[in-house]
Amino acid sequence: MRNRRRKAVRNNKVSFVEKMRASEAEAAQPVDPWRLRLERVRGTTGFGGLERISTQTLMDLLEVPQRRRTAGTYRQLAKVMAQLGWAAVRVRDFNGRGFKEQVRGYVRAV
Repeated sequence: MRNRRRKAVRNNKVSFVEKMRASEAEAAQPVDPWRLRLERVRGTTGFGGLERISTQTLMDLLEVPQRRRTAGTYRQLAKVMAQLGWAAVRVRDFNGRGFKEQVRGYVRAV
């Protein structure tokens, strides 16, 4: 039993060289061009201490033209937002003309 514990402890140790290789591999990963801009995004804080922002607002901030707002573009946005700790939501809310409609966006705890 003691030998198993010792082996487990030895196997959990990571050498400095392994840590360096892991950090180099992480640095070599391609960075999404939107990530830097989306890291600085702040939504509106409402009741419950939740920060919210709509998908259309994000597309406007990223300056994505209307003709490029395709399903693939929204999937790319969802992937980056999930990496940054945002969760996708659908909310019924009033639009600018006073009609209630479904709004898609993202939410996270402040």
